[in-house]
Amino acid sequence: MNERGADEERALSDRGRSRSSEADPGIDVVSRFGPELAQLTVVMLWASTFVVAKAAFSEMSPLAFLFARFVIMVALAFAVLLVLQRGAGRWVERSDWGLFVLAGLTGYTLYQLGFILGLSRTSPFSSSLLIAMVPLFTVLILAFMGESTPLQGWVGLGVALVGVALFLLDKRGSSAGTLLGDVLSIGAAVAFAIYGIITRPLVRKYPAETYTAWSVLAGTVPLLLVSLPDALRQDWQTVSLSGWLSIVYLAIFPVYIAYILWNYAIARRGVAKASSFGLLVPILAGLLSAIFVGEPFGPLKLLGAGLVLAGLVIVRSRVWRRPAAKGATT
Repeated sequence: MNERGADEERALSDRGRSRSSEADPGIDVVSRFGPELAQLTVVMLWASTFVVAKAAFSEMSPLAFLFARFVIMVALAFAVLLVLQRGAGRWVERSDWGLFVLAGLTGYTLYQLGFILGLSRTSPFSSSLLIAMVPLFTVLILAFMGESTPLQGWVGLGVALVGVALFLLDKRGSSAGTLLGDVLSIGAAVAFAIYGIITRPLVRKYPAETYTAWSVLAGTVPLLLVSLPDALRQDWQTVSLSGWLSIVYLAIFPVYIAYILWNYAIARRGVAKASSFGLLVPILAGLLSAIFVGEPFGPLKLLGAGLVLAGLVIVRSRVWRRPAAKGATT
């Protein structure tokens, strides 16, 4: 086909798409705003996790809740794997099992224990804010591993650490249990930062459903062993329908549904723009906590939270990054 013919074909195609959009305005709205709507949905799902789980603890112990949630999660993970993968796609190489075990221990066992036990002792907003520091700990860990860290990483980390100090200073009259909850939440963020680094080669090598299923299994086994005594002591007959729905909701929506929407947004807007929406999670979690839990917010607490979020913004900002050298790949 000659150049003129190709131009005419593209023009006809453009006119056809234009008429299609005019005939169905919904198509144009989805293409223009779909990724942003998906990201906002993910933010709401992730923020709701802290409030929904906190409410569930009034009916069951945190570890019993964790046991029931992960029984559902591991079943769901392998159901998805069996449906979407065939043959060798369902399995992992023996040489990678060590990484899968480490990924399961950090991303599921340690992270979930820190998250659940921390949330049971502190407020939803405190838990969400401190866990949101994952990018800051990632910068610190990569620096210790010898990877070069841009100036913005150190500045953002410093600003956020000052914010955490002020945030915790606001709780100086709180009980020891509350401070322990904050420490456990910080530990969860560290564990998840390590998990993100460990899974980098696995994500590139295996399909999402494959590495998710096997890493979930690797992390679930020790989780079930730790939480089994509480699950056996729990009187499950007294758990209300809303309690069971919260378990099912937290096993499915903030994980599988949210990750599908998140990946859809990343594919269309890029990682940088998509990840910036994650800063809204602690803000929305704070609003939900104030509405449903009645969490108070003093000036020092707000200042500390603001500095933590400012540190995250600095770390994620592209303005400070040095331009790549000629011939360098990105």
